[in-house]
Amino acid sequence: MSDQITLEELLEQIERIPAEWLNDIGRKVIDAIPKIIGRINRSPLDQSTITTLLEEETYALDVFRLFLDLSQDAIANEINARGIRGDFASIRSKCSRHADEIAEALVTLGLIDTIEAHRARDWKLQDILLERYKHMRGHAIRGQRRGAAIENAVEDILKGLQHEIGISYDSKANFISRSGEEAKADFVIPSRFEPQIIIEVKGYEATGSKLTDVLGDILKILKAKDPETYFFLVTDGIGWYRRLSDLRHIVAYHHSGEIEMIYTRKTLLNLKDRIRQIIKGE
Repeated sequence: MSDQITLEELLEQIERIPAEWLNDIGRKVIDAIPKIIGRINRSPLDQSTITTLLEEETYALDVFRLFLDLSQDAIANEINARGIRGDFASIRSKCSRHADEIAEALVTLGLIDTIEAHRARDWKLQDILLERYKHMRGHAIRGQRRGAAIENAVEDILKGLQHEIGISYDSKANFISRSGEEAKADFVIPSRFEPQIIIEVKGYEATGSKLTDVLGDILKILKAKDPETYFFLVTDGIGWYRRLSDLRHIVAYHHSGEIEMIYTRKTLLNLKDRIRQIIKGE
């Protein structure tokens, strides 16, 4: 068994899981917003103006999407239906060559009417709160995706080990122990039918019922797995600071030898090293 980690050491590692919404493209879109609005205010608002902006402003499509309050996928689907193929980023890069067709699609979706409606609107406090609520709901959805971001990071490690030492693994599968017990785990190496290594991933930014469910999920795995099967937990997120009792229970399972090790995003490379050691029999 690897060296044990204490509750205090784990808390030193735990940190907020970034949503990472404001990347380089996000900053460029924010910079483009006042430029697009300025040009709209200086020109007649018609399809020709939309076409010109799509031709000349790299992130005009992003700004128009915000006016329409549609997702990137929704916009891409509408434009794909008109014969211009690709995801949103690909379509953005094609705006200068297909400005007429894309402008027509946006106008059909109601872009001009939507912009005019926003221009004419006398914003009230209620409107601001409603928009803020929509924004916060967006944050909540992104929070649900944070756990998936950690899962992706773990899977990147496993894919790296596939190329390096030829491991195989199953994801999001019910593993079956030699005794016939069965439980769901995020990753099982080499397969759900031969569970030599089990990895469960949990990331939490806020408290809630799902935070408590992690204990139930762990207990199901502990009950089902064979004694010699390695079980690793990967977690992160500042929600744990408000559920220290749950985290303390998890650490206790680790100290009793039932959980081989608890990793965070800061120590994922240690997980990779440990898997490599197990597979090589070191």
